[in-house]
Amino acid sequence: MFRKLFPQKVGFSLPNKIIYVFIFTLICFLLFEPITVVGDTPSKNNSLSEISTQSHSINFPINIIFELTGKSHLAIDQILFIYQVSNTNISGYNHTSITHTPMKDVDSATTDHQFTATSKLATSGSNYIPSGTSISYYFEIHHVDGQKQLSDSVSFDYLDPNYDWQKLESKTMTVFWHDISKNKIEEIVSKSETVIEKVSDLLDLKQSQSMRAVIVNTQKESLKSFPKISMSATRDNIYGGFAFHEYGVFIIRGLSVDSMIHEATHLLMNQKMNSPLSRVPAWLSEGLAMYFEIDSKHRTRTAEIGYIQKKLRPLSSMESVPGKSMDIRIFYAHSQEIVRYLIDTEGKEKFLNLLIQINSGARADTAVIDVYGRSLDDLDKSWRATLNPTFDRRLLVDPGTFWTSLILGTAFLFAVIVSTMTWAKKKISNQSETMEEIFEIRNTCEDQRNH
Repeated sequence: MFRKLFPQKVGFSLPNKIIYVFIFTLICFLLFEPITVVGDTPSKNNSLSEISTQSHSINFPINIIFELTGKSHLAIDQILFIYQVSNTNISGYNHTSITHTPMKDVDSATTDHQFTATSKLATSGSNYIPSGTSISYYFEIHHVDGQKQLSDSVSFDYLDPNYDWQKLESKTMTVFWHDISKNKIEEIVSKSETVIEKVSDLLDLKQSQSMRAVIVNTQKESLKSFPKISMSATRDNIYGGFAFHEYGVFIIRGLSVDSMIHEATHLLMNQKMNSPLSRVPAWLSEGLAMYFEIDSKHRTRTAEIGYIQKKLRPLSSMESVPGKSMDIRIFYAHSQEIVRYLIDTEGKEKFLNLLIQINSGARADTAVIDVYGRSLDDLDKSWRATLNPTFDRRLLVDPGTFWTSLILGTAFLFAVIVSTMTWAKKKISNQSETMEEIFEIRNTCEDQRNH
C-alpha cells in the first residue's frame, strides 16, 4: 500500500510529499476515529446550575416540605423531586413548584436566574408514613437543552421535630426515644431481645432483618403517631402499639417490654410469611404476638369468661379484628389461647408446617385441615373442651358484672337496714305512746276512786 502511495520510480517534489502525507493522515483518522455513544445519563456538570441549599421541613404528622434553591445559567424546563423510603420498595417522584428571579451577571452578557423549587410529601391519612421511617431524596433538574443535573442524595429519619430524639443501635433493632434515661431503654431492649430470639427460633428464621422501634411517652403523643383505626379504639385507648411490616418499623406507647415483644413478633412473622400469596388471618397473627408476651394471664381469664358468657366468635369468622372495644378485647384473648393450644398441645412442628402452607398460598382453613386433620371450628371446639375442668374447680367472675352486682347489692342492703331501723323506731315509739295512754287511763281510774 505504501509503495503505491509513494512509488520509488516516480520522482516527486516536496509539495507533493506534503500532499501525500496529508492524504495518509486523513485516511488514518477516518479508519481509527473513536466512536462516541450518546446516552441519557444525567449530567453532573455544575456549570449548568449552581445549587445553593437543599433542605426539608417536617410538619408532623401531616407532611414534609422539600426545597431546592440555586442559580441557573441555562433555562430550566422542570425540576423533579425523587424519593425512596429506605429498605422498602416504596419510591416515587413529584413535580416541583418553581419560582424564578432574574439576576444580571455584571461580569458577562448573559442573564442568570435565581430559582426555588418546592415539593410536598403527604404523610397522613391514606398516605400515612410511620414515625421512625428513613427517607432518602434528591432533585433532578431538567434544562431546556435536554441536559440533566442531579442534586446530592440526602437521608433523614422521619420523627416529630418537637422532641429531642435519641437513637440506640442494638443487635436486632434501632430504637428512637426521647425524655427517658438511656439505662431504662437498654433494660427493656435487653429483656425484649431475649424473647425475640425465641420467636426467631420458633419461626425458623435463619437471619432476621433489623427493625426500627419508636417509643412515644403519652397518649397525646400516640394520637399523633398512631394510624387512625376507629373512633371506638381511639376513645378507649385499646392499642398500645402498631407494627408496619412494609417499613420495618413499629411504634409503642410507654416503656413496655410486652408491647415491644408483641410488635417485634409481628415484624418477624411478616419476614417468615414473605410470599405475596400468603393470607394470614388476624387470629393467627395476633395470637402469636400475644403468645410470647411475658404477662398474658389476664387474657386467659378474659377468654374463659367469654366462653362462659357465650361471647366467643367462631374461629372461622376471625379473619380480621373487630371494631368495638369489648369485641377487640375478647378477640385478642381468644386468639392468644387458640395459638397457645396449637403450639403447646399440638406441637411446634405442626404449627410451623401450618405457617409454611399458608405462606405457599393455601387458605388458613384448608391448611388447618391438612395439618391438624380438623376444621377451624372443630379445632376451636377442641380448645374449648380443655376449659371445662377449670370451671368445675373455681368460679370465674366477670369483673364488670361483679362490681356492678356488688354496688347494687350493697345499695339494696343499705336500704333494707334503713327501712328496718325506721320501722323499729316507729314500733318502739308507738309502744311507748300506748303504755303512756294505759298509765293515764289507770291514773284517771284511781283518781275517780279516790274521789
